[in-house]
Amino acid sequence: MEQGACHLWYWRPRLATEALLRRGLAFLSPDEVVRYNRYLVPHAATTFLAARFLLRSVLSQYAALAPAQWRFETNQFGRPHVANAGAPRRLLFNLSHKPGCVTCLVGVGRELGVDVEDSAAGRANFLQIAARFFSTSEAASLRDLPDGPRRQRFYELWTLKESYIKARGVGLRLGLSKFSFSVEGDRATVRFAEGFEDSAETWDFRLFRPDESHVIATSVRHTTAPAVIDIADAAQLLDSR
Repeated sequence: MEQGACHLWYWRPRLATEALLRRGLAFLSPDEVVRYNRYLVPHAATTFLAARFLLRSVLSQYAALAPAQWRFETNQFGRPHVANAGAPRRLLFNLSHKPGCVTCLVGVGRELGVDVEDSAAGRANFLQIAARFFSTSEAASLRDLPDGPRRQRFYELWTLKESYIKARGVGLRLGLSKFSFSVEGDRATVRFAEGFEDSAETWDFRLFRPDESHVIATSVRHTTAPAVIDIADAAQLLDSR
């Protein structure tokens, strides 16, 4: 992976065959198999399996480790990281999934986070959610929009916030209302509340739309090299597994 590069992989498991998805079971660790078997709702089980299948297959593109060999640990806030001694130094990833789309962002030596949402989901109380969780300026910007653009902007803001929190790796303790995003096309900028311990200039925020309904947001901390984010459909990679 070139310096400054991040790779955003996405997969739409609803387009895959059942046989392909079930092949992913062979990649799971014993504890992941237990988690998979606990799901009582079929689409939730499928989404979990698809996400682990994607993650393990993608990571094997960056190291001489088979998908089933990857091991993970979590920090005190539940964020997973690679635990293999033979993995590339400072290889980082972040995973997000919703029914119909799973995503994995991979980079080296930089904080990063990703979130995906289905903007066609049946959620109508955008303004109430924004008033409770968003900053004052974000909630006001949503109120000024008509229904159609409001739905799209809500999911853009929501995914940006989630991806940033995941990039920081310390959970919801940051507070969703303490930072405000402004969206311009497929890019975004952030403004932090007074006293918030971070620098807006050190972040790269982007939005991707792999299909008509899903919105993906990425948050990547700058290093000495500018952030370059390449996006790829993982379908061909997974078909070969």
